[in-house]
Amino acid sequence: MTQIDQAIVDFAKAQIEQRQRTTTRITELKRSLLVVLPALGIALIEVSFDGSGDSGAVEEIACRNAQDEDIELPEDAVVLIKDHATTSDEISLRSALEDLTYSALELHHPGWEDNDGAGGKLIVDVPAGTITLECQLRYIAIEECSSEL
Repeated sequence: MTQIDQAIVDFAKAQIEQRQRTTTRITELKRSLLVVLPALGIALIEVSFDGSGDSGAVEEIACRNAQDEDIELPEDAVVLIKDHATTSDEISLRSALEDLTYSALELHHPGWEDNDGAGGKLIVDVPAGTITLECQLRYIAIEECSSEL
């Protein structure tokens, strides 16, 4: 095997390992968030993100209660994330939601912040136990036409 072939194999292996780590992190975050959110009186969360020009960020985190009223994200709330090895990681609710959003984007839309970028929302529906990533990818399209007269 040539050095280039080995480099390609190593790169592919690293990509697979990173995908597995990201998938595991998403599972841990999802499980942990869906446990803590009902106790905080949160029924729905929308994490808005936007990016372009090689940068992007979470813009806003909006919460609603079961009566569909806007409520503040509890700043002092903590999420305990336990992985399969029974270790735990305690982080703020805001950090957990941002981590989940960035991890989901990395897994499903790598490079979402590049060029014309993307925007959207990560929606956590607590009663349904679902988390959905809505992403609008932006790009410039050029349609070239030529007509001989």
